[in-house]
Amino acid sequence: MNINDIAKLAGVSASTVSKVMNGKDKDISEETKKKVRKIIEEENYIPYLKYREKEGLKNHLIGLLVRRDNRERDALVMSAEKMAGQMGYNLVVSYADSQKKMEKSIDEMARRKIAGILVDSGQWMTGTRFENASVYLGETKEFDERQKATFYYRLSEAGKLAAERLIQAGHQKIACIIYKKDRSILNGYKLAMHEHNFPVHPVWSYEGETIEEIETYGIKQCLSENVTAIICGAQEIACCVCKVLERSRTAIPEELSVIAVGDGELLTLLGCGITAVRLPSEQMARDAVEYLVDMIQGDKQIEVTRRFPPAVIERGSIAEPAQIKQGEKIIVVGSMNMDVTIEVSRIPVNGETQIAKRVYVYPGGKGGNQAVGVGKLGGQVYMIGCLGNDMDGKELYTSLTENHVHMDGVLFDPSLPSGKAYINVEQTGESTIVVYPGANRNLSISHINRYKYLFESAKYCLLSLEIPGDIAEYTLKFCRRNKTKVILKPSAVEKIKEELLSYITYFVPNEHELNIFVPGEMGVEEKSEILLCKGVKNVIVTLGSRGCYFRNAELSMYFEGSGFEAVDTTGGADSFISALAVCLGEGKNIIQSIGFAIYASGLSVTRYGVQPALPDRKAVEIYEDEIYSKYLKKDESEEN
Repeated sequence: MNINDIAKLAGVSASTVSKVMNGKDKDISEETKKKVRKIIEEENYIPYLKYREKEGLKNHLIGLLVRRDNRERDALVMSAEKMAGQMGYNLVVSYADSQKKMEKSIDEMARRKIAGILVDSGQWMTGTRFENASVYLGETKEFDERQKATFYYRLSEAGKLAAERLIQAGHQKIACIIYKKDRSILNGYKLAMHEHNFPVHPVWSYEGETIEEIETYGIKQCLSENVTAIICGAQEIACCVCKVLERSRTAIPEELSVIAVGDGELLTLLGCGITAVRLPSEQMARDAVEYLVDMIQGDKQIEVTRRFPPAVIERGSIAEPAQIKQGEKIIVVGSMNMDVTIEVSRIPVNGETQIAKRVYVYPGGKGGNQAVGVGKLGGQVYMIGCLGNDMDGKELYTSLTENHVHMDGVLFDPSLPSGKAYINVEQTGESTIVVYPGANRNLSISHINRYKYLFESAKYCLLSLEIPGDIAEYTLKFCRRNKTKVILKPSAVEKIKEELLSYITYFVPNEHELNIFVPGEMGVEEKSEILLCKGVKNVIVTLGSRGCYFRNAELSMYFEGSGFEAVDTTGGADSFISALAVCLGEGKNIIQSIGFAIYASGLSVTRYGVQPALPDRKAVEIYEDEIYSKYLKKDESEEN
């Protein structure tokens, strides 16, 4: 295109075009001048750029400077190019992998006389002539305040949305596998998990440098942790996960739910389709181009910040978790106390004064201990009880929430302090306990009724007798109506009515408590038989270091102890009951569940305190082979 071509299109002479371009157009009509200028603008006549700038005519070129490692790079380029074309502009694209190269690319684009630029960076580009014709693009809300126009989405929001979609489906054991450069996805995942009071175990997440590393180590690590769902930080990660699951014949979503952060055609081809969180990069690029063109033409304000939300695209790869992994819902109705543990050479006798060797103060109470035990082992547990509105109450509340206990059913009592337990522990690990109930005694029937909804779909209720007797009785009756199985730990000082024994599915006394309920010289087996005759479905008598005895209509069986050396037996029974409930809730049989519970209890008594000493799932599963050979293998051989 030259001056003669412009003249021909405008229907004037070349000299007329030259006069218009050089401002020597006093003798030329306004109509002719407008016609010539319009042709110059439409034909993008570059040689007369200085004239164009003088007259406010803009070059129909805009630039896009994009990071080479941007996960949405292709989507950004394609959307920006399409939108630019629709608005009569051409797009000049440049890729950079460092800030220095970005600045160099901007200088080169300036030499090409582009009219404005889109910059994929959170850092302000100094010293460019595009200061008033630039839009910055980002994947985080962190950007330089000097950037006058910023369009962004938050990758962390996408991670949070992915986790929330899985949580909505009922998942709690959720893994997250990402590239290290996409760590903000992991931050969003953790935020969602914490907001719902779900555990975030370190081994549930993996950050890899390459897809090879993720496939070799990351997927294997996460799948070994009994998770029910996986968040894949990119399409190719989802592809690797599907490949591994196919090799292991694990069905999506029946056995494992999968969601990807970032969408694309590949996800429609995997299996029956993988649900994804679509990042809003395409919409962001389109809107950014439109806004930039308006800025170039002077139709828009320069300063603007606009956030684009991600969205879930459903494709059927998410379902409710397999119950064997998730476990049934467990309710705990019981006491929460602050435990004062006093280490002594032996338990004091009447009239004796002893000097304590050490004193420990820990959160406790049978109800609180059992709830924390369930939470640490990965069960879904809800607490119902009362705390004092004091510092102890706040500390107890914090301890339970930090251990993944849902505290919906806990109230703060304004009139009584939190309960306390004073525990004497001698050198052998045996202990005696004096309990001050405090706010626990104000647990009422109206309180239980207020939180009836928590019992919906609950499989088990853990009940102890450190609460008022009428509340324990009401809870037993309510659980029977609700078809919730009761696991009851009796108290050495309180009894329940004999007619209520038939409401108990699992009765778990120690030897002393058994003797209170069934006095006399008979042995453990005979006394357990009497309890069965009175209506109890299953009796488990804990025998300390000797293990336990189990009796129901079909089985009569002793289980030997774990062999761990005890230093504080205070929380052994609570740990046993917690582990028993978790295993039963996961569909394991009673022998498997008791074996697991014995080892959980054995581990808990090797340290002082209760809640801090309660083991997590991984600590118990280390002894999985030993549990099998000691209890399950023996049982299998007897059956054969």
